[in-house]
Amino acid sequence: MAKDRLTAIVPAYNEAARIGSTVRGLRSALCVGRIIVVDDASIDATASHATGAGAELIQLARRSGKGRAVEVGLQEVDTPFVAVIDGDLAGTSALVETLAQPVLRGRADVAIAAMPMPGGRRGFGLVTGLARWAVRRYGGIEVDNPLCGQRVMTKQAALAVLPSARGFGLETRSTIVHGRLGHRVTVVPVEMTHRRTGRDWAGAWHRSRQLRDVAAEVAWWASGAGARRFPANPLPAEDLDTEGR
Repeated sequence: MAKDRLTAIVPAYNEAARIGSTVRGLRSALCVGRIIVVDDASIDATASHATGAGAELIQLARRSGKGRAVEVGLQEVDTPFVAVIDGDLAGTSALVETLAQPVLRGRADVAIAAMPMPGGRRGFGLVTGLARWAVRRYGGIEVDNPLCGQRVMTKQAALAVLPSARGFGLETRSTIVHGRLGHRVTVVPVEMTHRRTGRDWAGAWHRSRQLRDVAAEVAWWASGAGARRFPANPLPAEDLDTEGR
């Protein structure tokens, strides 16, 4: 499989402990040619660990959030396919190979990972439920895991959702827009795992920011601004095609 077909974008903030193994896992995937780590103004050694493992690096001057980090990375993509991968997957990032297959083979425009959850169940909390409702209401599609950040897309599908939403609203907006534009979205079960969000104050802070960003995104769509910026305009599948069909 030609490695010049897919670029992996890895937004990262203070992921020094895992970013190196995440990059090495991506490098082992046959489909990945370029790996771009977008360091969102980390205050640890994320940048040096990323480059040490073989990634290209973009460093943001100030913390801008996941959405902006992905948007900056997309501006550098020169391949027909793109993956967005979290920086804390460690070696399980190699499973992008499995996630990418429906897109690389022309059966889908967007592949979203269905990752196992600790304890054998997927969370159905407030934020996930809100995002799922918004995707159904404004995107017209059903996706059980709309907040999952592990995705492979055609470059056209990836660029179609710009500008990205603020921070953790990224996945909600992206999934809604894919639905509105008629992109073929598939969910692929993969055994990727990331650092578990704890129940301590740090975990609570993370969840509160996620709720803030997703709620802001839903409010944006409810106001009508989302529909004006991204009018529903399904394209024929052939117009979304890339090499490899």
